[in-house]
Amino acid sequence: MKKQTFLFWAVLILASAAACLNETDNPVDPSAISSSALVVDAGFTAGVPDPPFWPNNMAGEFSAFTMRWTEVENAQYYEIRASEAPITTENWYDATLMETVIAPADTAYVFVKVEVQEEPCIGCGICEQVCPMGAIAVQGGIAVIDYDLCTACGQCMDVCPVDAITGTRYAKNYYFGIRAFYSEENPATAIAVSEEAWRLIYYNNHYTYVPGTNNCGLCEQSEDSLGCYGGCYVLNDFKDQERTIFTGYGCPVDALWQDTLPIGPVGYMIYIDYDDCINCGQCLLECWNYNLVINPDPGAYFGMRSIKRRVVPAGWVTDQPLRP
Repeated sequence: MKKQTFLFWAVLILASAAACLNETDNPVDPSAISSSALVVDAGFTAGVPDPPFWPNNMAGEFSAFTMRWTEVENAQYYEIRASEAPITTENWYDATLMETVIAPADTAYVFVKVEVQEEPCIGCGICEQVCPMGAIAVQGGIAVIDYDLCTACGQCMDVCPVDAITGTRYAKNYYFGIRAFYSEENPATAIAVSEEAWRLIYYNNHYTYVPGTNNCGLCEQSEDSLGCYGGCYVLNDFKDQERTIFTGYGCPVDALWQDTLPIGPVGYMIYIDYDDCINCGQCLLECWNYNLVINPDPGAYFGMRSIKRRVVPAGWVTDQPLRP
């Protein structure tokens, strides 16, 4: 009996000590929303300048949101989180951690990214089968993502039977929040949040030519139109009529169409049908790099860079004509 009593109290003391440790380790919930909002840049995403050409020649290159905030004095780093619901002091730790930014900083690129959680993953391989970019493989019973190929389209997230794939993805509306940390154990009590939700999409730049950006060359039906036989090279698998020069796989779901009637304000323009688009990014890759497939010479023409990554507000509606 004495032995059992001793064991009972020993277990109770250990449990109490563990509870105290867990309470100490628990993060401190924020208690206020900062008056200085987190600003998200709209429009084409950033890119590495391509000197000696226009400084904005690579606009739309990055798969990232650009965010700006007011610098917090004595901060060591910042956490930036995203949520499909507005971020508050109550749901801060439920939001997805996107980036950790080392201070001093008042701006950052925040990349969309999907991740596999090893513990719930059952290695079923369904995500591997649906990935349009071939970026997932099951290795050792766990799905592994090749981030050199992944475009964060989120198709894997949609089919995972155990919700093992998390993170952020294209075409989803996200609210953002940022919190300063003075140390790992000492976060700021206030957080700054975005006032509206934003999402990333692919978009063909069909506006009148603006210095610093490349626009679609229209690619009318002619052999000598920008080297593309019979139309836009992101619509076709081959550049030439004899089908001997492979230029890429094109859109896997036939979500691209060309205004050949023409019914829109710009004749022969290439548009994305957002009802069918799965955000795989194949059109962007081919629009920017098709000549690298045809000719690996680094000095070769690098493509039109017309289809770009663009940040739009949650309520954005395309101004393109309806697909005939």
